[in-house]
Amino acid sequence: MYFIGLDIGTSGLKAGIVDLHGNIIESVYRPKKYVSKEPGRMEQDIDEILTDTLKIVRDVTQKSNIDSGDIGAVAIDGQMGGIVGVDRVFTSITGLDSNLDLQSEKYNIWMHESFDNMLARVTCGSPLNGQKIIKWKREYPEVYKKICRFVTLNGYVAGKMAGLKGDNAFIDYTLLSFFGFENAKDLDWSYELCRQLEVDKEKLPRVVPPFSIVGYIDKTSADLSGLKQGTPVMAGAGDQPAGLLGMGILEPGLVVDVSGSSTCLFVCVDRFIPDLKNKTVMYIPSIAKGIYYAFTYINGGGISLSWYVDNIIGRGPAEDKDCYTELAESASHLPAGSDGLIFIPYFGGRQCPFDIRVRGGWLGLNWGHRREHLYRAILEAVAYDSYLGFERIIEIFPDIKISEILSSGGGSRNNLWNQIKADVFGKNIRRLEGFEYAIRGCGMIAACGCKVYSDIHSAVSKMCGNYEGDIFSPNRENNSIYMQFHEIFKNAISRELGKIFYGLLDVSIGEYQ
Repeated sequence: MYFIGLDIGTSGLKAGIVDLHGNIIESVYRPKKYVSKEPGRMEQDIDEILTDTLKIVRDVTQKSNIDSGDIGAVAIDGQMGGIVGVDRVFTSITGLDSNLDLQSEKYNIWMHESFDNMLARVTCGSPLNGQKIIKWKREYPEVYKKICRFVTLNGYVAGKMAGLKGDNAFIDYTLLSFFGFENAKDLDWSYELCRQLEVDKEKLPRVVPPFSIVGYIDKTSADLSGLKQGTPVMAGAGDQPAGLLGMGILEPGLVVDVSGSSTCLFVCVDRFIPDLKNKTVMYIPSIAKGIYYAFTYINGGGISLSWYVDNIIGRGPAEDKDCYTELAESASHLPAGSDGLIFIPYFGGRQCPFDIRVRGGWLGLNWGHRREHLYRAILEAVAYDSYLGFERIIEIFPDIKISEILSSGGGSRNNLWNQIKADVFGKNIRRLEGFEYAIRGCGMIAACGCKVYSDIHSAVSKMCGNYEGDIFSPNRENNSIYMQFHEIFKNAISRELGKIFYGLLDVSIGEYQ
């Protein structure tokens, strides 16, 4: 028996065939476009995403020469920010309201200003989707009336593949974490928060475990994907918890740095402790109940690099690879701290703690700075932010012992970035080999849902290997220098400096009515 794992990320789609031992037999990748219409506006074509998903399923099965009858199930993970409103026949009537789109952020500000302590105490702490639902209700009431349920992107794709109706719309409990009206301990919707925020709970999807069978491949999807009609479709999970599962991160104390479109630092913990003091630490429930990932992140942090290359350097996509290599080589010869340059990485606002009105930029520019200085400063800023989050997590969980930090995601291929992180943290960074952990995690979910393994822990023991990969050891002299720059960075992102951005942003996002 084999399983198909589908990873629907912000920048691309991945499909893989996973065997019972966690090996990825074949995989296919297809890049995905997102279009910036104007400042704060970001769009992706949801129909194109669905069509391309079905195509890459066909591509990967044909490439593997595995008979469709040997595919035991399909599990889909997806980007955790972003929602789709569907009607009663499961047709999208909102399109994808992307996590990178900032049109609804005035409602996020209102949520935090009005219910900040309650959000920190009850929820996972990182609203990205809830404010979008409020936006549709307030600003598009006629469209809102037609919406049967709001779903996440992977829930939409899975629902379409299984021919679900709107009343059958679902969400798995790992994806609750980015809504803002979930109960983090109960892994369900919070009735009290829904009432306070005036959210119509009947428009929210039912909550299910990731390894639940939510439907079966219908004839239309079978014809387009090459899968056998009736193949089970699992609920799946968010892309981050699926990837962490694929790495086997279920033991408290394991730390993973993920450098993707968004940059995240995760620490595996065995309980939910709200960060009421700093409101910096967020949580994502693991696929294994009782385990959480305490984390901090920069929304679109990794996109800052591609934005810099595409829009400031001005290189086209065909030239990007050589440009990144050239920049990394030049930047590697610069001293720690980029000759006194600090980058502010919050192009989409700061999330940990929440301050949507902060924006990005370089501080300390002088005529001696060159493009490699600006590039290195971006890498260092992400490391500073991650370390700041790490300090807060350790403050909440002082008994956790950290031996090393695992590095994953597309950014982990950047040797310079790994070394900078090792120097900032003062700990070994181990780069994990391979970049298909979310696909493997989906395979584990499918295997568990098909009762091949009794639970997720058993699936991990059978389908995950040991951690292997290059190790980047800290340079103690650089660590001492970076600690000084880290203090400067903390001052640079203080709320007092953040107020500089407020007037500019208030003009573009408006006031909450």
